[in-house]
Parts: sequence; C-alpha cells; structure tokens
Amino acid sequence: MNKKAFFDTCLLIAYVFSINSLHLKSESAFNHYSEYFWSSNVVEEFDRRFYKKQKNVRSFFNDLERYLESPNQEFYRPHDLINFALKNYTDRKKDDAKSSVEPFWNRYVGFESQILFDAMKNAISLCLKDLSIDSNENKSFLESIMQTTPQRTDDYPDIDLMLKSQGVKDADRTITLDGHDFACNCKSPIDFVSFDDECYIGAKNVELLCFNSIKGKYDFKAS
Repeated sequence: MNKKAFFDTCLLIAYVFSINSLHLKSESAFNHYSEYFWSSNVVEEFDRRFYKKQKNVRSFFNDLERYLESPNQEFYRPHDLINFALKNYTDRKKDDAKSSVEPFWNRYVGFESQILFDAMKNAISLCLKDLSIDSNENKSFLESIMQTTPQRTDDYPDIDLMLKSQGVKDADRTITLDGHDFACNCKSPIDFVSFDDECYIGAKNVELLCFNSIKGKYDFKAS
C-alpha cells in the first residue's frame, strides 16, 4: 500500500543529524511511508533550524575538544558531557548539545560506560569530521525525496483557535494547518507525523483535522 505522510520540522531535523536522540525513530518513520510531504513553511523553518543546529552541535564538540586539552580527570562518562552542556550553555544550544550526547556515545564510543580522555578526544575528533559531511549529505537526500504541498490559502480560523487552546505554538499551528489543507484536498489518506510533543498532542485533540491518522515519536521504534 502506498502510504503518505506530512512531516513536521522536528522529525526532519532528527533525520538529517545522525547524532540526534530521535534519529533512529525518524528513520523508522520514513521507512513506514512511501511518499513524504512538507509545505513551504516547513521548508523555511527546516532550513533555519538546520544551520542553527549544525552550528550549535559543532560548537559543543569543538568546545569539548578544547576542554580535553587540559583534562581534569582520567575517565569520562556520558554524564560528564551532559554536565558540560548544562554548565556552559543555555536555551536551544543547551538542548542541542544534550540531545547529541547519547547518540554520539553510541556511535563513536560504543557500549563502554566510561573511557579514557585520550579515547574521548579521538571520538570527538571523528565526530567533528563526520558532522558537516553527514548532515549536509542527509539534507540533500531529504530534499530530493520530499514533495512540497500546494500553497495554502484558507486560514481555518476555527481549527487554528482549537489548536491554540490545546497549547500548540504559532509556528506549529501554521504547519499543522498546511498539512490539514493538503489532506483535505488529497484523494489519498494522509497521516500527520510530528515529533514535537505539544504539536502532536494538540493535533490529536482536534477532531476537525482531515488527517487519516496523527502519529508522534512514540509510534515508531528506534530500530
């Protein structure tokens, strides 16, 4: 069966960054469907978020690399990296740094619970070499398979108000309504997939949305 889905920005960002806590679930979401859609609003938000996240994650591992030039301990654990992020960053940069620690450890360290600082430096060096190449290649591939929906002309004020009452933020409401408009005018069933918890829960609670199904990160396994 040809399954179609409209994807939100959070899922797409998770897909292009392999050291993202939701990366494996995003791959599972793509494997679940055969056609993938986004709107021009998603494209714009995705581009902004991509370059900002790439900068934040690269900065985090560059700072770690410099920090390890004068180590104050012999062994390092994932918790030490999280503490470094909490101590040195705020807001989005802190979130981007924290969410990269576990997938970084799994990919570049392995199953060890702690490693020597020399091994940590080597792992960080490998990560930095891969970061820009991998994310840019994944972004190019993503852009080649995503289909852009027609421009929405209806504001759907009643549904917008319902989403707002559910705590869905402005940008997420815009994206949800883009997908809703496409689903209403599409002959085939369209799922809406959002890895943003507030957007997912809010959309689930608005029955007027035209989606075949609304799915979140808990609907996909990190395989």
